[in-house]
Order: sequence, then C-alpha cells, then structure tokens
Amino acid sequence: MPETKTATPKEMLWIGVLFAAIGLYFILVGAGALPIPGGPRNLHGPLWLVLCAGLAFFLGGAAAMMQDFGRANASGELPADAPRWMRVMQYLFGVAIFVCFAAMGSWIAFGPGMRHFSGTFAWGETIGRAVFGLGAIITWLCTAAYAVSGARKLLGQNRTSPNA
Repeated sequence: MPETKTATPKEMLWIGVLFAAIGLYFILVGAGALPIPGGPRNLHGPLWLVLCAGLAFFLGGAAAMMQDFGRANASGELPADAPRWMRVMQYLFGVAIFVCFAAMGSWIAFGPGMRHFSGTFAWGETIGRAVFGLGAIITWLCTAAYAVSGARKLLGQNRTSPNA
C-alpha cells in the first residue's frame, strides 16, 4: 500500500483558498446574490440548504488556511503559543461546520415535500428519509459532543489553579 503524504502548510493554504472560494460562491447563491446555476427549476430544496453547504465549504477552507497561519501540526493542532482568538475561531468553525451538516441532513429527513433517492440501491422515500434521519441524529449528537469537548478544552486553558 502506498504511503500517505501529509499536505505541507503551503498546500493547506492553497487548499483552504480554493475551498473558501467555492464556499463563498455557494453562500452568495444561497443568499440570492448570484443566480442559481441552471435556473430555479434546478433547485430541489430551499436556498438556505445551498447557503449551509457553502458555509461548510467556506469554513473548512478558512480552517485549512488557519493551519498555515497558525503553524498547526499535521493533525490541525495549534502550537501552545498560538493566540487564544485563533483557538476560539478553530473551535467555532468546527461547531458551525457540524451544525451545517446536521441541518442539511435534518431537512432531507424531516423537511416537507417529496424526496427522490437514487444510486446503487433503489430505496424508496421512506427508507431514504429514515437513513438520513438516523444520520442527522448521529450528526447532531456529534455536534453536541464536539461543542462540549471543545468548550471544556477552551475553558480548561483559562484555569490557573495548580489543582486544575
């Protein structure tokens, strides 16, 4: 099996720029500032879904750029001397990305209107919604776990007590 190569900080910067630009485009489409590709007939859900997808891409790109600016290691961990605001932003980006994914999955599973699922398995609407519903619930639970874990980590950094 070939060895996996970790992206260099400069590669992460350019990956981040690319993803942020893609995300910004979809944010602008979702906000109604740019036309929907293919016209309104090509839209199969509310515009806020497009905005959520764009926000997830944009924040993912911003997080990748932060790895370069903050001198993060290959795991995305910032060095001990990184500014506190950078740690807070990294945490907030992660929470927001999780929320975007959970919201999109929730709308697919529980939102109004018909859904059409296609692919390798010929699932009907009920099974498709059930699978997305389970995924949405798992994603919301992961969102909560990430938010609590990150908040504890950030708040724990403020403790100066020797017993903390």
